[in-house]
Amino acid sequence: ADDMGYADLSSYGAPLIKTPNLDRLASEGLRFTQFTVPSPLCTPARGSLLTGLYPPQTGLVRNLGPGNAKGIDAEDQTLAEALKAKGYVTAMVGKWGLGDLPQFLPTHHGFDSYFGIPSNSDLGLLTRGDRPAPDALSEEQVTRRYTEEATSFIRSAKGRPFFLYLAHRSPHVPLWVSDAFRGKSLGGLYGDVVEELDWSVGEVVKALRDNGVDRNTLVVFLSDNGPWLAKGPEAGSAGVLRDGKGTPFEGGVREPFIVWCPARVRGGRVVTEPASALDVFPTVVTMAGGALRSDRTYHGLNLAGLFTGEVARLPGNGIDGGRELLTYSSGNAVALRSGRYKIVRAGFWSETPALFDLEADPGETFDLTKSRRELAAQLSERLDALADEVARGAPPPK
Repeated sequence: ADDMGYADLSSYGAPLIKTPNLDRLASEGLRFTQFTVPSPLCTPARGSLLTGLYPPQTGLVRNLGPGNAKGIDAEDQTLAEALKAKGYVTAMVGKWGLGDLPQFLPTHHGFDSYFGIPSNSDLGLLTRGDRPAPDALSEEQVTRRYTEEATSFIRSAKGRPFFLYLAHRSPHVPLWVSDAFRGKSLGGLYGDVVEELDWSVGEVVKALRDNGVDRNTLVVFLSDNGPWLAKGPEAGSAGVLRDGKGTPFEGGVREPFIVWCPARVRGGRVVTEPASALDVFPTVVTMAGGALRSDRTYHGLNLAGLFTGEVARLPGNGIDGGRELLTYSSGNAVALRSGRYKIVRAGFWSETPALFDLEADPGETFDLTKSRRELAAQLSERLDALADEVARGAPPPK
């Protein structure tokens, strides 16, 4: 999803928006409650999802608009490229965000096919492969058309292992919805858009079932960042979490994350362990029988043990042996989660560093820097050290 808030699904607390298909995946699979993205903006978040790398490691640190001369580097392996090496057929449908010149498009980075609007909401930029698409498409048809492309690809796989990356532009503003869903949700126009997105997920799962591959296909659902709160009623909700898109607070980076695979995931559980979009790449590559490249430093972890229930915790170098996860803004490390604590660097969001206990205070209401000065100093130093480690050998920011 694009710009979806943490509290926009009924399984995550939305009182007026009904999402039965995603709720079913959450109840039959896993619902993560502390899953974050490494940057609260589109391009860097999507780059991290597809490469398993922090934004500075790819140079994809800011949103790339149409016609930008920069984009994803050829040497940065995508999830599609890693899976093609294991015999997978690959397809992408929807918003790309990693450069829209031909050399940057999905079909030049591991995807056998692509259909979508690469970087924004201009239907005139609709692309098939790496060329303008001849399809006539109106705004209200986009979600349905993306769904048709996705399900057609699943049905065409015909027994071959496949990877589908379906990146809807919904519920990003401007809000586009078909007549079949307009005015149907108690959550207003935004609710209409999210409920059509939920319908799309249901159609994808139906295609898996129709092909008899639903039990052994791993399905994950997430958003690139939090809600664009400046858009008022056209934006989603982060619930009790603080702020939204563009900020390093939890409302900007904590997302719904649902995992479903009946044959491989012990479902019916809520996972409270911190996890990251950085984890998707190493998890999927390893589950597919691949190996991570030795010339890259990956900070994500393999979540397969959490999926099966073999492990309940992901250890790290943080406080009390918990994970350490950085948040970036325009290439700068601006926050660090360490175990249950999070420090936000002084700057645009706060005149002084701010320290929060996310387990006791998920809304980041109470700043602990004065009462926990030593801890604040310790985490500030660790933020700098880890950011320096990530930046080592990094390309120039794009």
